[in-house]
Amino acid sequence: MKILWLDINSSYSHSSVALPAIHAQVRDRDQWEWTVVRGTINDNPGTLAAAVSEQCPDIIAATFWLFTHRMQIEVLSRVVQLLPDVKIVCGGPEFLGDNKAFLQRNPFITAVIRGEGEMALPQFLSNIDDQLQWRSIEGLCWIDKAAREYFDNSIARVSDFASLIYPEESQFFNWDKPFVQLETTRGCFNTCEFCVSGGEKPVRYQSIEQVRERLSNIYQHGIRDVRVLDRTFNYDITRACEMLDLFAQYDGKMRFHLEIHPSLLS
Repeated sequence: MKILWLDINSSYSHSSVALPAIHAQVRDRDQWEWTVVRGTINDNPGTLAAAVSEQCPDIIAATFWLFTHRMQIEVLSRVVQLLPDVKIVCGGPEFLGDNKAFLQRNPFITAVIRGEGEMALPQFLSNIDDQLQWRSIEGLCWIDKAAREYFDNSIARVSDFASLIYPEESQFFNWDKPFVQLETTRGCFNTCEFCVSGGEKPVRYQSIEQVRERLSNIYQHGIRDVRVLDRTFNYDITRACEMLDLFAQYDGKMRFHLEIHPSLLS
C-alpha cells in the first residue's frame, strides 16, 4: 500500500518535522510505499491536488496548523473527487479540541489524531481496515459512517519521549532548508490558553548526551542554524545551563534560537 504525506507549510523556509518524526517510529515501514508532496499556503491548491492524485495513494496523512488549515482542506477536498476511495488521516495542533464538528463538516476525512502522533499513527496504519481496533488507539477520533456514531479516544501522549528514534534518522528529514528544528523536551509547565503546549505535563526530556549526538549529526550535514523547539527553555535552570555549555562548543559555527522566559532568569 502507498501512503502519501501532504506537507504544506506556511513558507518555503519552514519544514514540518511531523513526517520524519513519525516515519522514524514505524517498525514495518518497508511494507509501505512512502511518498510526499510538499507545498506552501501560497501554492495553487489545484496544482497540489493534481500532484497528489498522480501518485494514487491508498492513504493520505497531513498535519494541520492554524496557517495551513484552509489550504489543506482545499487540496484534500479536490483530491477525494479524483480518488474517492482514498483514506485520509490528519493530525496537528488544530485537532487538540473537540473534533466532532470538523469531521461532520468534512466527511471525506477518515480520522484525525489528537495529540502526539509518533505512536498513534503507526498503530492506525497497522489496523487501517479494522475499525474495531481503532477503539484502542489513543487520540484517534472518527465517525463510524454506518452507525453514524462519533468515537473519541481522548489524547495521545508519548510517555517515554527519550526512547523515540530521532527524526533525523528518517529519509524524509529535510536537510535542504536554511535551518532545522530540534525538539529536546516535550510539554510545558505553563498552562497558557493560547499555546498548543499549554498544560502538557509532565515535561519530558532527552538526555544531554542524546542532544550532543543529534547536534553532531546536524553539524556534519552542514546546518548552521538550529531552532530549538523546547517550550520555556530555561524552565529547568540546571538543564538550561548544561544545554548552553553544549551550544557554546559550537560558538562561531552554529546559531541557536531559544524561547527564554525572562522572569525565570537567575
